[in-house]
Amino acid sequence: MIAGSVVLLIAAPALADAPKVIQIEEQWELTIGVPDTGRSSPQATMVMSPTGNLDSTYFIFTLNCRNFPTDRQGGVQVQRWEGDSVANSGTGPVDEPLSQTEDTVTWTQRVTLHDGTITYEVVDGSCNSWGQFGNDGSLKLTSETSIHSLNAYKPAVSLTESQIGYADNRVRSLILKKLIWKTDDGQTHQLSAPIDIHAGLDPDEK
Repeated sequence: MIAGSVVLLIAAPALADAPKVIQIEEQWELTIGVPDTGRSSPQATMVMSPTGNLDSTYFIFTLNCRNFPTDRQGGVQVQRWEGDSVANSGTGPVDEPLSQTEDTVTWTQRVTLHDGTITYEVVDGSCNSWGQFGNDGSLKLTSETSIHSLNAYKPAVSLTESQIGYADNRVRSLILKKLIWKTDDGQTHQLSAPIDIHAGLDPDEK
């Protein structure tokens, strides 16, 4: 069991006349105790859906493991899923397991809509074991989409579907530190931890 808090957010239904959400960022922090390099543990699987469910397009970011098309230890990988199948994936240059005791891994997961395409990317990654990662474009997936806005996004999906899949006893905490979203009227909004359980993508909330 994770010995720390995972902040829960529940996105309220978007109003019909609300500005169109075109970009969402989740800023995460994973703190580990003593990793096991021989078993490449702990391992985390992060899920982010632009539609508020896992029925169509959603994205996965794996830490300390790469499981497509075959299982490999260490490193990081991004995947785009369409329902039950992986549509495409990208693997970062980091391929070794987490190795530093009392390490903290931070990163940003970003989904962007632009001119009929959807882009998922992991950027600004950092930890003692791997140094900086995610800013070279290797953890970026772009595809055509019929999605017209990100207003249906629910951060609660990220929190309930993301998990420490292996060796959670080696994890101190997994926390969504900040949520940032941009709308087509040029405005940027954010919520920072601790975030109230009833929080949603309210354009009036700063």
